[in-house]
Parts: sequence; C-alpha cells; structure tokens
Amino acid sequence: AAAAAAATVAPVAVSADETRYCVCNEVSYGEMVGCDNEDCSIEWFHYPCVGITEPPKGKWYCPACTVSMKRRRT
Repeated sequence: AAAAAAATVAPVAVSADETRYCVCNEVSYGEMVGCDNEDCSIEWFHYPCVGITEPPKGKWYCPACTVSMKRRRT
C-alpha cells in the first residue's frame, strides 16, 4: 500500500517542479525569495539571481517591481 501511495504522489511532484520561476526562467531549486508585490508576475526568485545570500529582513521586492514602483512615485 505504501508503494502505491508513493507512486500516486510522484507524478504530482514532477509536474509541480516544471513550473518556471525567477528572472532566469528556471525551475525551483535552492533558496528562493518571494516578491512582496502581490501583482508580481514572477513571484519567486533564486537567491543568486537577485544578488542575495540570506533571507531579507522585512518586505522584499524583485528588481522589476522595484523599478515599476519607483516609476509610479515620480
């Protein structure tokens, strides 16, 4: 029964892993950070791709959202 349960879970995990994230358009791997802009089109980013090495303190916005928010303020 345990083997049958594992077999049912595996295909779901594989298809979920095919989702593309980040500015690099790759699958999820390693440490990732979520953009705090709820309208962000990408949402999740790999630490190295956005130049961070540890979880940000407070809110974090991806490079694209940071630029678009600055444009709206001016």
